[in-house]
Amino acid sequence: MTDMSRQTGATPTWYGRIAASQSMLVLPALVLCTLFIFIPAFLTIVGSFYAFGLTSERWTPVGLANYVKAGNDPIFWVALKNNLIIVFGSIVMQVGIGTVLAAILDRGIGFGQVFFRVVIFMPMVISAVAVALIWLIILDPNIGILNALVKSLGLSPPTRGWLGDPSISIWMVLIVAGWQYTGFMMVLILAGLQAIPKDLYEAAALDGARGMRAFWSITLPNLRNVLLVAVLITTIGGFKVFDLIFVLTGGGPANATQVLGTYIYLQAFTLTNMGYANAIAVVLLAIAVLLGWLQLKASRQS
Repeated sequence: MTDMSRQTGATPTWYGRIAASQSMLVLPALVLCTLFIFIPAFLTIVGSFYAFGLTSERWTPVGLANYVKAGNDPIFWVALKNNLIIVFGSIVMQVGIGTVLAAILDRGIGFGQVFFRVVIFMPMVISAVAVALIWLIILDPNIGILNALVKSLGLSPPTRGWLGDPSISIWMVLIVAGWQYTGFMMVLILAGLQAIPKDLYEAAALDGARGMRAFWSITLPNLRNVLLVAVLITTIGGFKVFDLIFVLTGGGPANATQVLGTYIYLQAFTLTNMGYANAIAVVLLAIAVLLGWLQLKASRQS
């Protein structure tokens, strides 16, 4: 019997029961993860090496042919490029504007902070499908508010609509995503700002460091890990985006807003190329796992 067990009167059997009870608490989550994450991910990886349809009973082994097909598929690269555009655009818009709004709420205004937080954060609690439907009405070329506003300013709206013009449709998607998720970034960064000791600013003010100098010398260094986590969350969201684009444009027009998620859906359920869809999903899974690992590492450092 160990010294600790002598002091507490506990026995090895008692410790074994505690360990067993803890394992039982983890078991339901482990079963759910196995059923809905690990097994589907394994079957997706296996299915990427076969050619089969949505309802076909026969799987034909094709080796790496699906991955080679993805490498030679121009639409796959267009979808990946659009994902990257959404990632970088979202970082600039969501993290950038979120940082500005957080700084204003933290030090810029002295009244109504709770009200402004709620109003700015509110779109985040609305489902992406509902957000897309709201913006479909706003961007509608016939009854949309945006068209009426542009015309009232003496300007001409796009002839093919805000979401029907391939040259601007991806940027409109970015605006919709930014409207929904900037509030979350603001709250995350605001929490980081409020964790910075006020004594640092007071000491810097005595040395003549105020305003932007204090921001660059004190705020940014102390906010670095929070901003890194915010960037990684936004990056993961940019690669996982599906429902917003699926409802707004369906990947069109002419694949201008096609992303990996919508292209997987197109190949799997419209063209019934399940093997090829699995291969694209594995690529997306690899990207998500890598980004998830980076986020976990950044979170531990912060």
